[in-house]
Amino acid sequence: MKNRLLILAALPLLTLGFASCGNKNVKKGGATDMITDTATSPTLEMQESTDTEAGLRGGEFVSQENIVTINFDYDTSVLSDAARQALQNNAAILKPHKDWVIMVEGHCDQRGTIEYNLALGQKRAKEARDYYIRLGVNKNSLGTISYGKEKTLCEEETDACWRTNRRAETKVKVK
Repeated sequence: MKNRLLILAALPLLTLGFASCGNKNVKKGGATDMITDTATSPTLEMQESTDTEAGLRGGEFVSQENIVTINFDYDTSVLSDAARQALQNNAAILKPHKDWVIMVEGHCDQRGTIEYNLALGQKRAKEARDYYIRLGVNKNSLGTISYGKEKTLCEEETDACWRTNRRAETKVKVK
């Protein structure tokens, strides 16, 4: 009798435990859908901008013909060797212009949630910004913003198109 009461008391807890184990998250991946367990999928946290950076916002930032956009591999904010070289060339153009305010925009491809892509876009912009600072660009004139997947350059569901959208753009405005 004692064992039956113990089993009956434990049954609701076991049922609740098994019900919560099946939590899955479906990510659209173009031709195929990927299903990942939400307990093991990586999360990215939005990073707060500094007060100095917040003061740089507003106004119209524009692309400069000789400042190159860099691209990222899928699901990462790590700068490739090609991206580092492009940022070095960009820094050589940016440093002499003390009258420029610089905004690094982070972008993602269309896959993934809005929240995830906003956080990843911010990490991409911050990586480029931090590299500019290491190269000697004035940190007080550098800001970042993430557009996630909201400002795509290409709408096709192909690897080449998605790569185009995974980028950090450096834009400027005159103080």
